[in-house]
Amino acid sequence: MKIYKFLLLTILSFGLFTSCSDDDSPGPKSTDLPGEEPNSSVQLEVKDFVWKAMNNIYVYKSDVPVLGDSYFSTQNELNDYLEDWDSPEDLFYEGLRSDQDRFSWVVDDYEILESQLQATNKSAGFKYDWARVPNSDTRLVAFVVYVSPNGPADQAGLKRGDYITEVNGQTITIDNYRNGIFNPDILNLGLSVIEEGQAVSSGDPISITKNVFKEETIPVKKVFTQDGVKIGYILLSTFLGERGVDDARLNDVFGEFKSENIEELIVDVRYNQGGWSDFSSDLGSMVTGQFENKIFTKQQWNDTYQTYFEEENPERLVSRFDSKVINGDEINSLNLNKVYVIATGRSYSASESFIIGLEPYIDVIHIGTATGGKFQGSVTMYDGDNFGKTNINTNHKYAIQPLVYKYANANGYTDFVNGLEPDVIIEEYPSTLGQLGDLDEPLLSEAISQITGVRSQIPEEINRWESGNLKVESEKGYFIDSPEPFKGLSRKKSIFIK
Repeated sequence: MKIYKFLLLTILSFGLFTSCSDDDSPGPKSTDLPGEEPNSSVQLEVKDFVWKAMNNIYVYKSDVPVLGDSYFSTQNELNDYLEDWDSPEDLFYEGLRSDQDRFSWVVDDYEILESQLQATNKSAGFKYDWARVPNSDTRLVAFVVYVSPNGPADQAGLKRGDYITEVNGQTITIDNYRNGIFNPDILNLGLSVIEEGQAVSSGDPISITKNVFKEETIPVKKVFTQDGVKIGYILLSTFLGERGVDDARLNDVFGEFKSENIEELIVDVRYNQGGWSDFSSDLGSMVTGQFENKIFTKQQWNDTYQTYFEEENPERLVSRFDSKVINGDEINSLNLNKVYVIATGRSYSASESFIIGLEPYIDVIHIGTATGGKFQGSVTMYDGDNFGKTNINTNHKYAIQPLVYKYANANGYTDFVNGLEPDVIIEEYPSTLGQLGDLDEPLLSEAISQITGVRSQIPEEINRWESGNLKVESEKGYFIDSPEPFKGLSRKKSIFIK
């Protein structure tokens, strides 16, 4: 029986912990403090939920003394501590999150979080990087690197390679680019071109209104023959999406690759922040097929949970190469012994697990730059029974997405804090982006050259306009585990007693 896991820089839990009585709830027991539950204010209720959820399952619990099971002896002591924090966010980020944790987060509306994890959320539908305007010490340009098909930006006419220099009438500068300049729901974007070393306005602004839409998980797929080699190429924008649907579509694409008898494969995850862990392992099974039931990745939880899983169901701690996708369809496997992966600093979590999960078994040629460096899984925790949505507290809509385990490949490789280093280093530059899927796009062109051994005809010396090492806003990366990680386990221990 397949165990479904979600590697979203996180573990999604729609009903993460099944609703049971206190005596038969599955999972390790949480700290039980004597005294009345806090009910003097909603803020205190939220903080109490946040502390108890982190105390229960946080993978870095041992790093944070205040999360220790014996740190507080009564509920009143805990309440006094919680009252010292101005908000649940301050408590979470400043009081409970480990210094080595870059990715756990808290939200004040779990419905928005849930839509994000399903790749259906309110967005403008484009991604960008920053660069300095040539010959200017203060002006910046946001150069568009990806536009979601059929999203608001695409419908408005924004394209990869466009240079945005104004947002809602405000010129982008070194002083304001980190101030949420793209946050408004309506964006009037002023575009420019670079002429003679200057940013020159290019026509009327493009108006984009953010709305809710479904992200296209496979925006580009193609088969082509280059120098006598038949090559398959697939661009995966995310491993989020609807389980049983988007993974089945991915399997259909590999069915097309299989029927075309491709000889080599290029998987492009350069902007893929991750998603469901079983999407990642199924993709590994599609690339290969000869390693069914071997370990793809394995997990390390906090001491309490690790011991619990080892005793109750050790298989819960591993993800294996499989023969079926979530809906039961047979996986279309290519039986390859080598794969070429385009990945960058915007490739996180499930994208990274795909790379390291394959590396003990086949050659993985990583082209691009170092990845984002997220080797943990997370889970959505609600203020309800067993941190699920049953009997959820209707006074607020807070939820947390804490890291709950580290993942490693079959050889035990993990802790790649600085990301996965590429075999072939090649960066994207605003002046030479190209179009995704075009054979002359620089990163894809390099992957083809690695396959064929024939170099492209691009001159060695290119007048590249470099980005200046400016960073986009923090990205999360996703490695999401199963909606019901305790399903099928013994119910002899209580996970949380109110």
